[in-house]
Amino acid sequence: MRKTVQKAISFYLFLFLLPIIFVKIPILAFEPIVKEQVETRPVAYAANVTKEVPLKEENAPLQALLVFTHSHEAFHPIIKKEIGVIANYHSSSNITNISDLVTKHFLLNNVEVDVLPFDNMTEMKKTNHQFHEAYSAIRPVLQKQLGTKSYDLVLDLHRDSAKHQVTTITSNNESYARIALVVGTEHPSYKMNESYAQLISQEMNRLIPNISRGVITKSKDSGNGIYNQDLSPHSILIELGGIENTEEEINRTIAVIAKAISIAFENTKAT
Repeated sequence: MRKTVQKAISFYLFLFLLPIIFVKIPILAFEPIVKEQVETRPVAYAANVTKEVPLKEENAPLQALLVFTHSHEAFHPIIKKEIGVIANYHSSSNITNISDLVTKHFLLNNVEVDVLPFDNMTEMKKTNHQFHEAYSAIRPVLQKQLGTKSYDLVLDLHRDSAKHQVTTITSNNESYARIALVVGTEHPSYKMNESYAQLISQEMNRLIPNISRGVITKSKDSGNGIYNQDLSPHSILIELGGIENTEEEINRTIAVIAKAISIAFENTKAT
């Protein structure tokens, strides 16, 4: 009987000491089945430690679409230099050739530019469109492009027919091609385009006083009246200089336009 009691006490003592033995003797401990499980879930870990997630260094660039409705408008000094003649319109030496200048200046101001790949005036000749039908001729192509991508700005560039004394200004001994902004009033939302055009004009004049001749509103009685500006709330038509402005004057003004547009968009975002 005494031996039986001793065996029972020894058995219960062993059970009591067993956990202590496992702690004291690590080699007997069971190895975890899953090692460092957190490493298999990096997304969850990064979400919990937000300060380690890198932030964007700068805002995404604005997206602009460049359009040339009157694609053959020419500048006398440029066309004379390139092909030795003076003409108001030309199929190869024309306003579309400043696309690269626009793209480069805009990109420097965080604005990416797509150029509508359509020579409107060449196509108008093929389809027997008249000059005054230019906006209706280009409209389907413009609509199709706007359906493929969202743009912050649609910019239709033109050359005015006014003479050098009207379309040129000097600032700090540098001459610039003056600009005018045209807004069509024959559609319900024209006020949005007009408001944006006013911001651009004001900002350009802040950078170079009187470089902008202002915003000109036109109804069907005084012009096209719409200029396809009903297709976008940020659609502007700019008359860039006139027939007698030089390449250098145009280049300087494009830089000012790019800067003004960038600032105007930042100001509209802040309000």
